[in-house]
Amino acid sequence: MSTDQPSASRRRRRAWAVAAAGIAAALVLPTAPAHADPGTLPGPAGQTLTVSDTTIDPDGQTVTVSGTGFTRTRPTGYDGIYVGLCVYQGPGQVASPCVGGVDMSGGSGSSLWVGDHVPAYGVGLAKPFNKGAGAFEYQLTLKAKDEFTDCTAAGVQCVVSTRADHTSSADRQDDVQIPVTFVDDQGPGPGGPGEPGGGTADQQVVVAVNGGPLTLSVPGDVIRLSDASLSGAASNLTSTGSLNAATVSDLRGTGAGWTLTGQVTDFTGDPQGTIPAANLGWRPTAAVSPDNSTTVTPVVTPGPEVTPGTGLGTAKTLCSAAAGASSGVFTCGGALDLGVPADTPAGTYTSTLTLTLA
Repeated sequence: MSTDQPSASRRRRRAWAVAAAGIAAALVLPTAPAHADPGTLPGPAGQTLTVSDTTIDPDGQTVTVSGTGFTRTRPTGYDGIYVGLCVYQGPGQVASPCVGGVDMSGGSGSSLWVGDHVPAYGVGLAKPFNKGAGAFEYQLTLKAKDEFTDCTAAGVQCVVSTRADHTSSADRQDDVQIPVTFVDDQGPGPGGPGEPGGGTADQQVVVAVNGGPLTLSVPGDVIRLSDASLSGAASNLTSTGSLNAATVSDLRGTGAGWTLTGQVTDFTGDPQGTIPAANLGWRPTAAVSPDNSTTVTPVVTPGPEVTPGTGLGTAKTLCSAAAGASSGVFTCGGALDLGVPADTPAGTYTSTLTLTLA
C-alpha cells in the first residue's frame, strides 16, 4: 500500500473596478484519537467507520468492523478500499505498516479488501459491500504484533483504518482511522480475601480538527491615483497611489504555503487613448496579523519592487508565505506608480487590477 499523498492548489481572485469574487476552500484532515463514541469516527467524505471494541487482547481478538458512505467511484472506475490494523503516522498520513500485511488470499482474517468495482484479478479476492451501497460489515481478528510490527511498543499507536486501495493509493478521501489499545486481561486485583484490588485505567482523548479555507479579501473596489499633469516635466508624468490592502487567511491546517500575485489590464481613456499595463509598477509591503495564535511563527515576504515600464502587464508577486510557516492571517499592500507617456491624450483612464491567491 503506497503512502503517497495528493497535492492540491486552489486559486482565489479579486478584481478592482469590476466585481469581487468569492473565495472558499476546505480540507479535512484526520487526526489522532477523539470522538463521543470511541468506537466510531467520521471520514472526510461523509463516511462512518465503527469498530465493536477498541480495547483488544494482545494475543488476538475478533472484532466487528463496519462502515457506511464509501460510495465514491474514483477516476479509475474502481471503488475498492483496504481495511486493517495499521500504525498511526500522524494527521493526513497513511497508516502504515499494517499488522499481517496485505491479504493476498482473501482468507487471512487480519485485513480486508472491500469493493464492488475492482480490477479483474481482484474478483473473488475483494469482499463486496455487503450492507448496501458503500456499506459493509465484516469480522477481523486483530493481534498486537507480527514479525515486523508491534502495536504495544513504546511510542506506537495502532488504528483500525480504511483507505483507498492500490488503484488510487494517493487518494486520502477514504482515510478513516480509529485508535485501539491492547490490554492483557489480568483478572482480579492482588488483594487478599475480602480486600479490594488496585489497578489503573487509561482513556484515550480524541479530537477531530477540521481544516478551514484559504481566503482573500479586499476592503474596496476602486483605487484613485493622483492626477498627472502633461507639463513636460518628467516628475509630473508619474501618477501615484496605494493599493487597498489585501487580507490573506490560511486556515487550511496544512502549512502548504501560498503566493498572491497581481496583473493589470491596459489603461483605456475617455474619450480615447491607452496607457500600457506595463507602465504600472508597485512597491509591495507585507505583514503578519498580530491576532495569530499559531505554534509555528508565521512568515510573509513582500514581492520585489516593480518599476513603471516593466510593470504589471504580466503577473508579479505581491507577497508570499513559504510552506511550513504559511498558516495564519496576513496583510499585503504597497504603493503604486504609473508612468504616463508625455503624448497621452487628456482624459480619465481606467484599468482592472486582478489579484490571484494560489
